[in-house]
Amino acid sequence: MKFYLLNRDSTNLPVMAADILNTQLLKLYQKYTDSIYAETWENNVSAPLLMHVFDEYCAMENKILFVGQETHSWGQMNLKPSPADLLKKYREFNLGKSADYGDKKPPRYLRSPFWNFNRNVFYQGNWKNSEVTNKTNGFLWTNISKFDCNSTTPSEDLQNRNVAGFELLKAEIAILKPDVVVFLTGSKYDYRINNVFNPVRETILPDGYLYQLSTADGSLPPRTFQTKHPRTLLGSRRNKMENRYKEIVEKVVACAF
Repeated sequence: MKFYLLNRDSTNLPVMAADILNTQLLKLYQKYTDSIYAETWENNVSAPLLMHVFDEYCAMENKILFVGQETHSWGQMNLKPSPADLLKKYREFNLGKSADYGDKKPPRYLRSPFWNFNRNVFYQGNWKNSEVTNKTNGFLWTNISKFDCNSTTPSEDLQNRNVAGFELLKAEIAILKPDVVVFLTGSKYDYRINNVFNPVRETILPDGYLYQLSTADGSLPPRTFQTKHPRTLLGSRRNKMENRYKEIVEKVVACAF
């Protein structure tokens, strides 16, 4: 299906920029992997999460980048997969619609709070395009930590060895030029976000539920937000945390679009 950009002049123009963006990303990623693969990594450290741009992303009125925490397994760093192979892996993962965890089970459609949040916000921002559904590959996803360890948060030592991976996000945003960035990171990686972007956080909802971020150098778009991980937003009876998932989705949509 060919997607068309809906612009403010109501003129439908085909957008063919994805191949150009992917070429720019590959060049960036080659330099990054050349550096990181020069180090020695254990078997339990995942390969880096590198993005592939879908054609649909370039056709959206509101281009959105969602930034999570870290992957839940993503190959192995010490096998040194090429950037091209990692972009292929990202493309085949299909934004959580064809997740293959190497467990000999068929690829599955992820319906976790994280993926449902992304699809919901994306659709609310682009529903005016009649071809868009919440299954459209019109947004992008990455993580503030480009890799995991044992399918969870890497240690501080591992993070320090991959400072370039955190800094990579700034270069990715410069290439992809999203209209909206949503950090679904909670406060766990604030130290890394602060080091890379040095943002000013304006509180929209207190207690870390929603901030709007701004940067003096323009490295983040004006419509940049930070909230807790969607799993946390669901709340916890044991920890006496209320479910604010729906509220936060609606507030992000209201502020972003």
